[in-house]
Amino acid sequence: MAKSLSSDWETQWRQIGHAPIGNVQSQAAKHFKTWLRRFDAFQPTPPLRPVPPVGEHAPESLPGAWESHRLGLAPLPGELVPQLSYRLYIPSGALSRTNGPMPVVVMLHGCRQTPEALAEGTRMNALAEREGFMVAYPQQPLRRSVHRCWQWFDLGAEEGGREAQAVAALIDELAARPDVRAGEIYLAGLSAGATMAALVALRYPEKVAAVGLHSGVVVGAADSPRAGLRAMEHGSATDPLVLLDAAGVTPRGPTMPAIIMHGLEDKAVHPVNGRLLARQFLAYNGMDDRLSVAVPAGEAAGNDGASLPRGNYREARFGRWNRDLVKLVEVAGLDHAWSGGDERVEYHSGTGPDASAMMWEFFRGHHRGKV
Repeated sequence: MAKSLSSDWETQWRQIGHAPIGNVQSQAAKHFKTWLRRFDAFQPTPPLRPVPPVGEHAPESLPGAWESHRLGLAPLPGELVPQLSYRLYIPSGALSRTNGPMPVVVMLHGCRQTPEALAEGTRMNALAEREGFMVAYPQQPLRRSVHRCWQWFDLGAEEGGREAQAVAALIDELAARPDVRAGEIYLAGLSAGATMAALVALRYPEKVAAVGLHSGVVVGAADSPRAGLRAMEHGSATDPLVLLDAAGVTPRGPTMPAIIMHGLEDKAVHPVNGRLLARQFLAYNGMDDRLSVAVPAGEAAGNDGASLPRGNYREARFGRWNRDLVKLVEVAGLDHAWSGGDERVEYHSGTGPDASAMMWEFFRGHHRGKV
């Protein structure tokens, strides 16, 4: 599709066919009630679902290195263990020293996930092996959240704000490695990890070249778990600039490209949040906001009123000087799960396009310092 040579441009919604893969049935009421209980500190914590047996995309089955690291942090008053654990996948090309420094994608897991589950479910390490980039997976420790949720809904200095600071410190550590291209560090996340990724990218834009958000919640709309649940269910009617201010974000800083993906059948985080996140990144980047907030009736209708088949998707692209800066992808028939992932792993679905590949294609077009 031809793009305008004006300083800002927006394409119309494009519907894109994609054959659905798999047939995961949605149990909406049960799933949503279970999700709500995860934020109730007074409910018992069920055990994490075991990761499926090692398959072709499991980290241990790939030829690269799957390393464990710990990043020491400057302690806060009363903080017992000031550190952030993370896993790092280094593709075999880097180990043979044939490719030189590489880009890095930092992946933030969702609630009740682990780095291992996110790596296998998204197949991001397998993509990194083929394309030649590293992948880092920070782990939210149980001591901070019994459900391993990043605390995007509480941005106090000792809660979510501390976690955003820790992820930013990890990016600094990765940037200092001789085998990393410091200007090509990207950030992505799923669910609570997506919202935390948005917060880190917007608060520390000089550290991140681009961000990818899957099934995330609009930032700045909550200051407690209860308010977080309201935002998950309804989004927010507050102006995007006001929400950015509430999240401690200063608009019109270094340009922050963003690709946002959301399932139109998401029962845990309402699909309106995908559009609200896109509007926030448009506002941050000082771009015209011509994106409708309302998701069409039925949440699966195209702009021509026709139904969008399950697994197909539509996208809206916003850019400047022939470069996509904000891209929104909505997937029909997808619940609260990573699109085009390994559906044997919880919170990943075979329905829809390959989100990992779409994010990497978007990332590779952006380097820090370039518009």
